Amino acid sequence: MEIFSFSRQGVVPTRLARVEQIPEEGFVWLDFTRDEAAQWPSWVRRLTGVQINSDHFDDSLNPDHPSYYDGTEDYDMLVFQGLTPEIGGGDYLIESRSAAFFLFDGLLVSVRSKENLSFEQVKRKFCEIKLRFPSTPFGLVHVILDLMVDRYMSVTDELEKRLESISDDLVDPRNPFEDWQELLAYRKQAHALELICGKNLDALDNFRRDMRSELSENQRIRLNDLREHIQRVETHADSLQRDIEVAVQLHFAATAHQTNKVIQMLTVLSAIFFPLTLITGIYGMNFDHMPELHWRYGYFFALGLLVTIGGSLLLYFRRRKLF
Repeated sequence: MEIFSFSRQGVVPTRLARVEQIPEEGFVWLDFTRDEAAQWPSWVRRLTGVQINSDHFDDSLNPDHPSYYDGTEDYDMLVFQGLTPEIGGGDYLIESRSAAFFLFDGLLVSVRSKENLSFEQVKRKFCEIKLRFPSTPFGLVHVILDLMVDRYMSVTDELEKRLESISDDLVDPRNPFEDWQELLAYRKQAHALELICGKNLDALDNFRRDMRSELSENQRIRLNDLREHIQRVETHADSLQRDIEVAVQLHFAATAHQTNKVIQMLTVLSAIFFPLTLITGIYGMNFDHMPELHWRYGYFFALGLLVTIGGSLLLYFRRRKLF
């Protein structure tokens, strides 16, 4: 657990070893990871006298809890899903871990998994002199959520690169595509990202509509910017799914085209050899009275007839660009 003190004057936040009371100006941030958060409601009760709802406490310890908002007369609770782990080695990019935020007057409590990298990024930004430090719990929550959504874009870009590579293989007629399981897995990931964005948008809408205090105009603008950011990711995820469907349709269209060309060639060959087979079948009948059988030039005539008919049909089909 880490404790930070923020003042309204915008000075660099101070990291504290312990806190005894809520400051008159600014606010205190208590950041818990889930492996050490079993007693975090006692900290809130000691600092504010507020008793945390048992269901809210259970929700805060659930790393897979979907995004949602709930509140009481004393605090607002926002659960928001972020993406983890680091982008790179793994095939499965969309792995979510939720973070729970509890907003009090002068106090912010966050309960998260260690894999939530956005929190560590915020703490590193505390060392940057030019950073505008938040003066309210809402302002700090907005900064953290904005970084969490930025990771959405990074994961989406990586997913798009992998899908583009698969799409190129799909439409390449020289290399038959066989990685259908991989393609299906990536499509499921894009769909999962779209669902996460939808739940996050619902949670933010409820947060904006039902939170205890009235939002200022600046806070509304920030919240709207965050919503638009999430909507862009949601739209991107939806477009990725459509791109996959289009690539699959092109793949089957190209495959059908190749099959049609093969069938067309076989049909032309059949059309050429059908009359030849008919003629050889006629002269293969064993009748005693067939005049051509005793003709001196009968064999050469029949052979020339076969060549003439076959050559004529071949020339005809070539001029019609069927062969």
